[in-house]
Amino acid sequence: MNKNGLYSFFIIFFMTICIFLSVGMFFTEQPKTRANEILTPKPLLKLPEGGINKNYLQNVTDYVSDHSAFRAELITVHNSILSKVFHTSASKDVILGKEGWLYYKDTEDNYFRKNVLSDAEIEIIANNINMMQQYVEAQGAKFLFFIAPNKNSLYGQYMPELGEKFSEQSNAQKLMLALQKQNINYIDFFAVFGEKEEILYHKLDSHWNNKGAALARDTILEALEIEHDVKWYYEPYSIVKNHKGDLYEMLYPMGKELDNNVVFEREFVFEAENEIHSPDDIQIDTINETKQHSLLMFRDSFGNALYPFMADSFGHSRFSRKVPYNLTVMQQVNADVVIVEIVERNISNLAKYAPIFPSPVSQQYITQLQQIDVSDVVVEQSDLEGYSCVKGTIHKKGKVYIQWQNQIYEAFVTTQEQTGQVFTAYVPEGIKTDLQAVFII
Repeated sequence: MNKNGLYSFFIIFFMTICIFLSVGMFFTEQPKTRANEILTPKPLLKLPEGGINKNYLQNVTDYVSDHSAFRAELITVHNSILSKVFHTSASKDVILGKEGWLYYKDTEDNYFRKNVLSDAEIEIIANNINMMQQYVEAQGAKFLFFIAPNKNSLYGQYMPELGEKFSEQSNAQKLMLALQKQNINYIDFFAVFGEKEEILYHKLDSHWNNKGAALARDTILEALEIEHDVKWYYEPYSIVKNHKGDLYEMLYPMGKELDNNVVFEREFVFEAENEIHSPDDIQIDTINETKQHSLLMFRDSFGNALYPFMADSFGHSRFSRKVPYNLTVMQQVNADVVIVEIVERNISNLAKYAPIFPSPVSQQYITQLQQIDVSDVVVEQSDLEGYSCVKGTIHKKGKVYIQWQNQIYEAFVTTQEQTGQVFTAYVPEGIKTDLQAVFII
């Protein structure tokens, strides 16, 4: 075959493969989202709000790329070659560790203590959590906060050699010190898990296993001083290879390897009030008629394994993944216990979203406060009946108070990269002229 014929063969071969993969998606089963993957939706030529979609061709390209036939199989083969032969992760979300361990890429900064939050940001987070605790306790309920450690914070011995740590303290360490200074009820799960010799996280997943979740549940009830006749951590169990790790699925979408998991002999007795589609559901409500107390728990993906143990321990439980945290829900479910759980890698989010509940009336005197000028204040109708939401931006650091309808309220403070610090206050319903002054201390 001459050179021109060879070029033609490769062109035709390449075009045939592309057409086969593109057309084949109409005759094969549509791919399912795996782990944290988000597939491109079907492109629209006409936008819902009217007009022509100018990005239609780009949307088509992205859609075909995500839905082409055998996409998952080809990715699995490609990634397997890179990881097994060259020990290189083809996924931007997965770190290849030693002895087959996988880690979530988003935890790398925490592990090396890069881009650590400033003391001011830590203070903002601690102060907002303190206000949450005060609100919960004012309703006669117990409050508890805890951080779920990143896997490599506990089991860093399997991390690849990627360099030295940049800072002495991590975000979690700095935050727990700040919580301690403000007498906030929290659990140091880094110490709790660090005392156990056995590994309580999955090898191929970013989360704790069932025994780790059991340990977390037992520790939580002890911290809340709630009597419990069962200590799940010490219950008989067996090891079953039945867990599909989220990190493994990101790297090998069609891979068949399963991770070990703990299966307890004791069965849960709680019941779901509404159908549970997945542990990832935004809201899960459960009842256990053999138990007392009512729980409201704000959680993330670490609650997937934890929630059944907690549901089994309370008469009524609501588990919410909604952000920002709306603490007034505790009245809806008559909660006498409120728990906030967040994974270590997301601590910075606590400085980005203001919790939702009426801002506390402050005992500060105006003479103790420094008035500041704020030009971009907005007053919006809030989700809280009878309350308005007042927002504004300040360029000084400190606690923020507003004078609203002749009353002083403490505001929640959050940070925005481009605009500085933002204050948010939920105050009795009114209009912009009701805001008489903004103070900082």
